[in-house]
Amino acid sequence: MSRIKEIDLTELIRPYAKDNLWLALNKSLNRVLATGKTMKEAIDNAKKGSSEKPVIIQAVQNYSAYVLTI
Repeated sequence: MSRIKEIDLTELIRPYAKDNLWLALNKSLNRVLATGKTMKEAIDNAKKGSSEKPVIIQAVQNYSAYVLTI
């Protein structure tokens, strides 16, 4: 059985959480490529600045019931 890798994104997303912004992260999940008020806006902004396929996540203040799958 494969084990799920736990990744702590707290420090990376903290500056964006108060505004509940959508983030486009790089594949390694260690850099924000773009942001947006909507998921579509974050994706569109990421396409403008990078050819990398982003991982999209919403920055919220409480992730107690949130699971990110890639």
